[in-house]
Amino acid sequence: MSETSSRQSVNRQSGGRRKEGASPAPDVAMPEGKTSQTASGDVTGFQRLLTTAQIDADVAGIVADPATADARLTALLREALDRWGYGLHHLDHRAVLTDAGELQFFAGKTLVGRAGEDAEHLARSYASLSAPNADGLSDWSVLGEGYRTPIKSAAQLRVLIEDARDFETLWTSERGLFLRLWRRTENGQEVTAAEYAQPVNAAQLLGDAAWDAIQGIKDRALQRELMERSAKGGLLQAFLSARHKDAERHLGSLPETHFTVQSNVVRLTGPEARDYTAVRAAQKESADGLRAMQERAVKAMVDLLRSDLR
Repeated sequence: MSETSSRQSVNRQSGGRRKEGASPAPDVAMPEGKTSQTASGDVTGFQRLLTTAQIDADVAGIVADPATADARLTALLREALDRWGYGLHHLDHRAVLTDAGELQFFAGKTLVGRAGEDAEHLARSYASLSAPNADGLSDWSVLGEGYRTPIKSAAQLRVLIEDARDFETLWTSERGLFLRLWRRTENGQEVTAAEYAQPVNAAQLLGDAAWDAIQGIKDRALQRELMERSAKGGLLQAFLSARHKDAERHLGSLPETHFTVQSNVVRLTGPEARDYTAVRAAQKESADGLRAMQERAVKAMVDLLRSDLR
């Protein structure tokens, strides 16, 4: 089973206020006939999306207070994006609750999607904004412009943390993961961030989970049969073939099969943003958290595959 992992600690950023008349991207059609059922679906949909990022939140309670809803929902969206690993830190992400109760996600002025829509479509929309390199890591610069430096040594890193203004490092292999650090001003304060990433998409996690699920079957004859089938169609297809006929369709409709944890960001502000020891501790927290979350993601996938998928 491939190792997968992650968790995160972030200082939530305050979200923008609702902008009346915010126009969607030209290629995104506005829904017709928005109703309270739509609003309920958006709340449930966002709650499910947050679960894939292993974030606990009372979305219904947040939506019940429209005065603060946009800021709090935006903070949750940004936290989830830190974990989903699309590498879109250079964009201004907002969650906007419309008067009709629809929860819309924006990247800058572009409407990326809605909480109540099909998870696969929403995942594709975010993926279309990403720029993964050959290792599956984001090629987007966090700062948007300026020089990105490799991490050459601990001494060089100390100088960056303690003396540099805004800076950004290239991805560097460390602790069996990939690391990058940056400093920039967020919400009027200096922030130093450490991000670890291990690109493992939901499809790969399902493959890992299928292996664990098959290994857990007590019927040895069935277990051997499924392993033989996996040689032709893969572990996941072999496992689903032993379930009911709608299992694959139901599985594909779940957010967990399209969103998962691939990165983890820890942010430091105030004096800690320029404290080398604090940043190194934040790196360890980020790396350890990423591994833990990805391990939990595999276990959750195993439980999902063992469920009725109805």
